[in-house]
Amino acid sequence: MSTPEIYQKLTDAIGAHGAWKHRLRVAVHMNDRQDLVKDAGDHHNCAFGRWLDGLSPEVRGSQEAQETIRRHAEFHSKASKVAQKIVLGQKDLALALLDAEFSEASKVLTSAVSRWKFAVSR
Repeated sequence: MSTPEIYQKLTDAIGAHGAWKHRLRVAVHMNDRQDLVKDAGDHHNCAFGRWLDGLSPEVRGSQEAQETIRRHAEFHSKASKVAQKIVLGQKDLALALLDAEFSEASKVLTSAVSRWKFAVSR
């Protein structure tokens, strides 16, 4: 995989994972629960997760890739916690988690992806 392809996938991942906060917030207010927990918690199922799983050992083995893979799994774990609270009807707790733990995981993932983008652009 070429450097421009990696860079583009990383750029796309930031946008796609930024959309999760909106999706979860809408789910809280619209009481939309369909497949939310499964989708939110499966870091292998999103397009970025499938891409990460398919990386060559050389690309996957870099420090930046390893950090991003770890942070990506943590992000989906936090998204799943929010989704579980939504499904249980615990809207206030879901919103609190969304604004605290999930937002922090999102920032950390974005930082990791940005560091990887910087590393591949050198």
